[in-house]
Amino acid sequence: MIRFLNDETVAGYRYGKGAISRFDDVTEAILIAQGDAEDYPAVTKPVEVLASSAVAASCALTATDEVLGSFTVHGGIIGVNSILQIEPVWTFSSSANNKILKVRVDGVTVYGATRTMSVKEAPLIVLANRNSLTAQIQPYDNAYVTAGSDTPATYTINFANSVTFDITGQRASNGDALKLEYYRVLHFVGD
Repeated sequence: MIRFLNDETVAGYRYGKGAISRFDDVTEAILIAQGDAEDYPAVTKPVEVLASSAVAASCALTATDEVLGSFTVHGGIIGVNSILQIEPVWTFSSSANNKILKVRVDGVTVYGATRTMSVKEAPLIVLANRNSLTAQIQPYDNAYVTAGSDTPATYTINFANSVTFDITGQRASNGDALKLEYYRVLHFVGD
């Protein structure tokens, strides 16, 4: 990959100064040797947004896990060393009543919390494949940890198949609000 230092025409196409492009190795070497371009490092492991939404979804029922956000990742997208980062944000009424928050991947709960007197939950959930499409580790349970006393959670979610992600909420009382405000799921492509 190169970045042009001057306005240049290559193979009949015009590229402006500062433009970034990729050509075959010989063409890039010639443009660099002539002083028309410089080597520009390419991102070799991209980060993909698998799903995201900032459209709020509210609980309508009580005493029921309601799916507030859901999407499917098709088989073959997640690699054997890929890492997933799930970022939900719920808001809710501060009261003595329970508000139950969960993230499920292929029916497996990878995050669950019950809250009462707070008003927001915004966990960072990381799942890393362990050189396999069917073995994951969750390095963080609820916070960054030093000198921890628990071992990390592990899972056997099969990413060779299509997998559904569900972000849910449950409230105990009609008098409480519970809303999924936002979520984003990132895929860090692995080796």
